[in-house]
Amino acid sequence: MYLPRTSPHSRFHNAMRSLTLVLAILVSGCHSSPAPDQLNIALAVFPDEAARYRAFVTSFESRHKVHVKVLAQTYSDILQAMRVQAASRGSLDLVELDLAQLGEAHAYAQPLDSVVSASARGLFSDQAWSAATIDRHLDFVPHRLMWQAMIYNRIEVPNPPETWDDLARFAREHPGKLALKGARYEGAICDAMPFVWTAGGDECAPDAPGSLRALDYLSQLSPYLNDESAVFREMSVLEAQARGSVWIHFNWPFAIGYLHAKALAPSVNRSAPVPSGPDGRATPLGGGYLAIPTSAPHPKLAAEFIQYLLTADTQSRLSRELGWYGSVPPPAGSEDAELYAGYVAMRPYVRARPTVDCYPDLSEQWRRAIRAVLFDNTPPASAMASSVDSGQDRCDCAESSSRSEL
Repeated sequence: MYLPRTSPHSRFHNAMRSLTLVLAILVSGCHSSPAPDQLNIALAVFPDEAARYRAFVTSFESRHKVHVKVLAQTYSDILQAMRVQAASRGSLDLVELDLAQLGEAHAYAQPLDSVVSASARGLFSDQAWSAATIDRHLDFVPHRLMWQAMIYNRIEVPNPPETWDDLARFAREHPGKLALKGARYEGAICDAMPFVWTAGGDECAPDAPGSLRALDYLSQLSPYLNDESAVFREMSVLEAQARGSVWIHFNWPFAIGYLHAKALAPSVNRSAPVPSGPDGRATPLGGGYLAIPTSAPHPKLAAEFIQYLLTADTQSRLSRELGWYGSVPPPAGSEDAELYAGYVAMRPYVRARPTVDCYPDLSEQWRRAIRAVLFDNTPPASAMASSVDSGQDRCDCAESSSRSEL
């Protein structure tokens, strides 16, 4: 999940704030002793989520006689802070990382094998835990899992596309109303991978026949995509959906909450399953995983907080109070069940991207190929060959994304 796009002026101040956080971590880690009764948690949450999370942890605070301080930051800033404090005494007890960062972050994380009980493992799928296990050690725990579904305008699209053919027909008949998140970031991978997987392709094998088949399908969609697709990210494409300039796009569960808050869901916009391809359906696993940094000042207290989170009751509270449906779906027949119907339907088809050290290079290879196909009219085979042979080391990763029900 990514924080909203902001104005250049705001981005400057956000960058300075992030730098200030890193500097504060360095200063506090080198020159002061962390408060013994304070647990510092860095989370990639929106401001309103941070406020609700602070309210959510009051029962833990009361039980352990401590204060939980929630620091709202972006995933990239959290990973950078984790790197910075790894070589010294840190001030962060728990950090939240995006699944795509786990392969890079595990060197700075403490093993959690002894922290997570067998009953806690039952809260999430084997695949979710597998993504958190590197070199046979559990270094991370699922915090809030999510996956993508299709967001559609039910007024303009009363029968949302169910298959690749349906989606291609919609794109041809309504030019500009289908959007993909094509900006130069991980969101482009999350939009493209369902097509790769359901074409029989593999993220770890960019030039395999199924992978190229998916890129060929995307090339068929490209002439009909919304003109802003090359720069769309989570929030900008969602705002376009809210304005009605986009009728279909793919996004995370927060998108439905955003539209609902504007009274635009479920009256105008709803969620539906991602259209199925030749090899069925798929959607990318995303969201945050928690880690205890190697330099955490209160690792025992951090472990107790993880154990507090990994109970059925607490997971139900997270779902109810923060709308995080990674382990507990909304109650059948409820308003949330209607709002998140597409996400509930996609639960059996969630797949994880590979958690390998070289994932940033692999992702960059895919991003270049995807953009070349979508926006430069490059034939798929040529685009992928050029991307793979760009001078970077080829990222060889084992197959790690199998279908699993969450």
